[in-house]
Amino acid sequence: MEEKEIEKNILFLLSEHESLTFEEIKAKMGWEGDLRPLRKALSHLIREDLVERVPDYERKRMTFRKRG
Repeated sequence: MEEKEIEKNILFLLSEHESLTFEEIKAKMGWEGDLRPLRKALSHLIREDLVERVPDYERKRMTFRKRG
């Protein structure tokens, strides 16, 4: 899967759900194998200010949500 396609899938998932952890994103995408392309796409979206990292103190995890 190409990085742009991964980014589109992440943005689609985050538009459907308020916030998701990395593990939830991985599970909803059905990702298997090397996690580096998924992490790279997610970090690119954060740098481009399309996604933000937000701490979830109840779950004790960092979550991701779509900006805007």
